[in-house]
Formats: sequence, structure tokens, C-alpha cells
Amino acid sequence: MKNFKRILAVMLVVLMTLPLLASCNLNKGSGGSNGGGGRVEIDTVVPEDVKFTGETFTILCREDNAWGQYLHEIAADEDATELVNEMVYKRNLEVEERFELEELKAFAIPGHWAAGEDFINTFKNSILAASGSYDLIMSQQAYMADVSLIELFSNFYDVPYVKDNMEAEHYYQDIVEEITIDGKLMYMVGDYSLTYWENLYVLYFNKTMAENRNVGDIYQMVRDGEWTYEAMAGMVKGAWNDLNGDNWSGEEDAFGYITEIPNTTDAFWDLFDIRITSKDENGDIQIDVDQAKMVQVLEALIEFKKSDDTFFETTDSSMTSDSIKCDKIFREGRALFYPAALSRAQDFRGMETDFGIVPYPKWNEQQDKYYTRSQDGYSVAVIPVDAPNLQKSGAVFDVLSALSNELVIPAYYDMALRDKYARDDESGEMLDIIRDGFQFSFGVFYAPDLDRGLEFRVLIAQDNSNYVSYYAVNQKGYERRLKKLMEAYAAYGEE
Repeated sequence: MKNFKRILAVMLVVLMTLPLLASCNLNKGSGGSNGGGGRVEIDTVVPEDVKFTGETFTILCREDNAWGQYLHEIAADEDATELVNEMVYKRNLEVEERFELEELKAFAIPGHWAAGEDFINTFKNSILAASGSYDLIMSQQAYMADVSLIELFSNFYDVPYVKDNMEAEHYYQDIVEEITIDGKLMYMVGDYSLTYWENLYVLYFNKTMAENRNVGDIYQMVRDGEWTYEAMAGMVKGAWNDLNGDNWSGEEDAFGYITEIPNTTDAFWDLFDIRITSKDENGDIQIDVDQAKMVQVLEALIEFKKSDDTFFETTDSSMTSDSIKCDKIFREGRALFYPAALSRAQDFRGMETDFGIVPYPKWNEQQDKYYTRSQDGYSVAVIPVDAPNLQKSGAVFDVLSALSNELVIPAYYDMALRDKYARDDESGEMLDIIRDGFQFSFGVFYAPDLDRGLEFRVLIAQDNSNYVSYYAVNQKGYERRLKKLMEAYAAYGEE
């Protein structure tokens, strides 16, 4: 992916953006000028004379709710003075003016994980009825990446303008390559999917605890390639502090390392560079996992979990940050390390104790870089097969994405550099390193269809490191599911 420092801007500043209210019009309020500037030059193949005069472009998307903020990807408040909101508003307004649209309209409904089935049924029923209600759909990857749904979506390689601009910077090439199957790309992730960066996993650390424990310069260890799991585990050892004096390790105490099960635990696949699938020499997907390494990692993590110095919390989709114990512990300055999504930083800005951000450690020094991933709550874009005008869907989506690259992302970056979010220069440097190690894999994207990706959460919760036996029991099921997924792609488009 090119120019990752600019893309990093989204990770930094999306957290600073004030929550936006659900909107019927992507830009609240009446139209106006584009901020006084001329037409922004963008990397698009859409000719200037392409117009959809008086038409509406409708996007089915998730509304903001107690479980997350989503509309900042799409909607903006005309009255906002914050630079990022201004740029989102300007982007949308420029699209409206460029194509002479009546409006960009967000049809926002509940779309968090627990509401996923209802969200799917909303667009599924609409598409099966050929109602042509939506030009674009944006929602959570975890439930959108369902092989049974792909017949409802257009292949982006058939979408006008997008197919001719697939290598543009605003479309992420690692993702395009990984989930293109037999010339078919049903989902798109790019600069228009801001939640992709908001869900990035990072490792927070409490600077005061680090200084008091004399752990050394963690930033320099990262730079030197010496920031490993073993090094982190050594810093955690002996960190438990029985604050309530009950002689038991519990949520009121202080710890060296706190984490959630399941979501953060799922990320160990990518953090420690373990693949679920790979592509063979012919480009075909195959089940592929290093079982010996899985056993080693599980043994270490289970031993780590059993220590009083760590706190592993089981969470579920009904919980928000206000009810997650780990968040409370870290906010109160009672944990040295906390792996979590970058979006949690907005909850930590009011902390009295200073904190820093570093990449999750390597498994060992032989690992070539620090890896991370985005939690599957980010939005993917799909174009329904009954979209009323495929040319309009492709043209508007490409321009929206290109304008996000030129306007929104630089605004995020500039604002982040000026804001107190990054409490030191090193955290910004660390985010560059984190981004350089971002991993995206077919196996993780289609984990539910493959019945994969949950092994760490299941086995760590059970204190079971016998992955070889676990895999042997499930191997045939994995292979059957992969075959079914590939057959669905092969059948796509056939009469």
C-alpha cells in the first residue's frame, strides 16, 4: 500500500472526531459552496462530463449507537468547525456538485454485531425484490463476508470506473489481491472505510508504571527490533499489586498485562505471523497453518494467562467500553500493558497517567517485522446487483474514495499532529511502524465461513495447548467449508 504515512492519518485522528448524529443527508443542512476552493484534483478515471442530474445516491449504512460510531465514514455536520468534519463535509458536497446530484443520502439503521442479521435481511429482501433501493452498502466485515451473500453483490471488476482504476491508491492493494478469487472481487476496502483504521490493534502502555518498574526504553527496543513477546513477558513478571489486600488476584488490583477474550485474543494469528490460509503457485487458496508454532505460542500464552500478573477478561458483544473491566483498569492507571483497538484511545485521553503506544511485540527476533490487524468491526463496501445504475454506483464510489484520499486523510493527519492525542513524538513514530506491519489475509476475512480464526480464543479460554489434536478433529470440516466457498465463487455469475 502506497503512502502509508498519509493513510496513518485516519488511525490517528478518527479517534478525535466528535460522534456524528445519524443523518438522512450525508451533508446535514442545505447545499453551499465547496469551501471557497476550486475542484480538488483526484486520481479518478471518471470524466468530468458524467452527470446524474437531480438524482439521489443512497448508501445503506450503520447508525451510531452505544456499541460504536460509524457515520463519521459517511456523514458530516455542516456546522462543525473541526477540520476533519469540514473535510468530510467538503468531500460529500463536492461529489454532489460534481455529479449534479440532488443529495447523497445515508439510510442508517442498526448495524452492530448483534443487529447483523437484521441488517442483512434489510438489504437481502430489498435486492431479492429488485427494488433498486441502494446504490452502495457499507457495513461490518464480520457478517458481510458471508459466502451465501455474494450472489447479491456486483463484482467490482464489472463496475464501471472502479474496474479501470483498481490500482489507485485509495483502494488497498493488499486487500484487493488477497480477496480476489478467479477474477471476482465482491468487497472493497479503501480510504472511504475509515473504521478500518479505527479498529487497528495497538499496544498501550502506562508510562508511569514503566518508569517505576525500570523496564527500560520500550521505544528504542522497538526501533532495534528487540521488542519481543519474551521481553514483554519479562516486564510483566512481578507486576501484580494486591491493592485491596484480599490476597487474591482480582479486578481491583494492578497488573502487568490485561486483555480481553475473545476479540483481542483472535488477533494472535496476525500478531505472531501465523497464517490460516495461503495461495499456492496457481493462486488457489489452501488451508495452511504451522501447527508446531501454534503449540509453542499457545503454551506460552496459557502459562502467561495463569500468572497473577495478568488479567484476562471474557467479554461479549453486549458490552461497551463502559462495562469492560480492562478499560476501567487501564483508565485508572492499574495496568502496564493493554492490547486494544486504536479507537479506545478516545477513552484514555482523560487519563491522569500518561500512556504511550507501541506495536504488539514480535513472537521472536526472527520475525521480520511487527505485525497487526484490524478487528473485524470495520466497514466493507459492496454494490448490490440491483443497483439502479451501475455506472452511477461506480462513478460516485470512485470519486468519494479518491476525495477521501486527498481531503479527509490529510486532515486527519494534520489534526492528529496538533492534538494532544499523541502524547509524545515517539507514539507517532510507532504508528508508522505499526502500519508497516499491517496484515490482511483471506483466511481471516472469511473466518466465519471457514469456521476458523477462533482457535486462540477457544483454546486459551480452555487452557488447552494441544492444537495438533484440535486441528485433526476439525481438519475435514475446514476443507469442506473452503471447498464450498470456492464453489460459490466459481458459480457466481452463472445462469
